[in-house]
Amino acid sequence: MPSFNVRFIKTVCDDTGHEHRACQAAFKVDAASLSAAAQQAETDFCEQGGVRDWTIFADAMELRTPPAWGG
Repeated sequence: MPSFNVRFIKTVCDDTGHEHRACQAAFKVDAASLSAAAQQAETDFCEQGGVRDWTIFADAMELRTPPAWGG
């Protein structure tokens, strides 16, 4: 089963008005597909944070497959 690295990102402004991307949470998810990984990561984020909607704390979700080991 493939693994996915999932990060929940919030864009915030600093005191000079410049935007920065802040990682709110990161998970490694084993799932059969990209959509299944996204759904599992949403569930994990909400359970860990005790919230019903992850978009309260993050603007975006990034999903990536881990880099292949090239030994």
